[in-house]
Amino acid sequence: MNENAVFIKTEAGEDAVSKRTIVQRNLRSVLIMIDGRTPVGNLAQQFGDPLIVEGLVGELEHRGLVRRVDNASVEEDADRSELSSIMVDIEDLVSQPITPVADDIRRAHDRSSAKESPVLDEFAMAIPELTAPAAVSVAPSPPPADSDDVRGAIRRAMMTSSADASVEDRASGPLRRLFDLFAGRVSGAERKGPPSSLAKRFAVGSLLLVVLLVGLFFFYPYSRHLPHMEQLASELLGQPVRIASVSPSIFPEPSIALEGLRVGAGGQLEVATVKLIPRVLTLLSERTVMREVRIERAGLNLAFLPELSKRQGINWASRWLKVERISVIDSSLLLLDGSIGNLNGTLDIDEDGVLTRLSLARTDGGLKLQGSIESGVWNVALTALGWRTPGQPSLLLDVLEATGTLNSQRLVFDKVDVKLYGGYAVGSLSIGLVSPASVEGEMTTSRLAVADLLKVFAPTLLLTGDLSAAIAIRGEGETLEGLRGTLRASGKLGVQRGQIERVDLVQAVRIPRADGVRGGSTRFDDLEGDVVADASGLSLTGATMSSGLVGAQGDIRLADGLINGRLDVSLRGSATTVRAPVSIEGKYADPIVRLRR
Repeated sequence: MNENAVFIKTEAGEDAVSKRTIVQRNLRSVLIMIDGRTPVGNLAQQFGDPLIVEGLVGELEHRGLVRRVDNASVEEDADRSELSSIMVDIEDLVSQPITPVADDIRRAHDRSSAKESPVLDEFAMAIPELTAPAAVSVAPSPPPADSDDVRGAIRRAMMTSSADASVEDRASGPLRRLFDLFAGRVSGAERKGPPSSLAKRFAVGSLLLVVLLVGLFFFYPYSRHLPHMEQLASELLGQPVRIASVSPSIFPEPSIALEGLRVGAGGQLEVATVKLIPRVLTLLSERTVMREVRIERAGLNLAFLPELSKRQGINWASRWLKVERISVIDSSLLLLDGSIGNLNGTLDIDEDGVLTRLSLARTDGGLKLQGSIESGVWNVALTALGWRTPGQPSLLLDVLEATGTLNSQRLVFDKVDVKLYGGYAVGSLSIGLVSPASVEGEMTTSRLAVADLLKVFAPTLLLTGDLSAAIAIRGEGETLEGLRGTLRASGKLGVQRGQIERVDLVQAVRIPRADGVRGGSTRFDDLEGDVVADASGLSLTGATMSSGLVGAQGDIRLADGLINGRLDVSLRGSATTVRAPVSIEGKYADPIVRLRR
């Protein structure tokens, strides 16, 4: 904007100052400072910020509260003044009754003095030539009041002549007939059906109004406002926003649909559709109120959530726009390249447009995520019922409860309680969000059903018992699959009251065979050792098994569907104890136990 430009208040602007219809402080201050003499540059110096002053002056000009002082505006004012005069004349014409031309003008002339108005006297002499056609029958009007003058009579005469001519020259057509019917200009001979009534006219007028509003809603060029919408959304969220298109939407209720939104420099938040449902009465007010903003089919990177909730110094967009409710429908939370989908819920923002709270849940209620921000850190709570972890292999969690914090660097669950496979697991888990992503955690389990757990990791390995373990978890990767590939769990493992199917240690020691022993089983009271599990398999070192008169010690490796173990087996009898080394090799479904020499 030219800093030498000078603006002056319009009548609407003067009215806004006197009646205090503008409540926004900066906007009202600039309006008061505009006096028709001070350039915009001087206003900026007094206000302190040229960019803000130019924006506020532009907003006042857009609302018609101020206008620029130059030749163009003077001509526009002259045109407006002439148009206003014409409109006043038209209003006067409409308000006067239509009477025969000659009678009106003659009566006005009789009350006029020839000395005072010679021109009108000359015009009255030509009355016979202006008399309306004889075919038009007009009821005599009552004598005009003393306040009638020649000017009013001439106007009524012009209106009568124009109305008579329009009847003959009016174009035919269904739309014109509809307007004539509503205005009562269709005679009884032309009208079909029963005579029109006030109710019928009202119904036709209402129908026309509805058609007009519906047509305006669907055919208005919303795309012309797309750059302004992107700018307003960027200011409100504090992140760059790109919108592919904007169009009207009728379902589930009339709204404006923004499609193909990308928020963030890297598109960390992608939304298929955002539907804006305003409070209609606020569309023309200083601050537009959105009764609901409906977000549909969105994908939010969890690491981007703290960026969305950063507070800004002054959020000007929130001064022009207020959002009462934000709904989320069929959306997903993303972590690396994995996602938790089919989430619905609500988001809360404060008066400055800052995201402060979220509440999301699956439609079936199996998973719920809640969060609120405090001192720049999100407090999060995760609850799941009958939920399967994403990826393969997938664990079925009967109950999951986890609480922790989220910032731009890390998601930390300080407390994790899980019920799964008939037992329990408690611990903590930390996920680093900065590339490469990392996982660290500690878990302690008790009384897990080994048979059910092995159905997930090794379905052909037949081992029963109650599993207890205390393990530490570590991993790092750019993707979820890469993270799973580097995941490593290590610690102590124990199985109580168990049984190994297709492995018979007693038979292999007592009755050894050259080709080994297949089938059978070995029961035990306790099996424990040091465990290391990663993507390649599971290793149990320093394993010790005890079961009454039978015992064994050694190492066991499970990988790629194969078992490979070396054990020293001891059988205690009434008088002696027999010790023998054995090997266990082969597939999980058909291992072979051999006596080693």
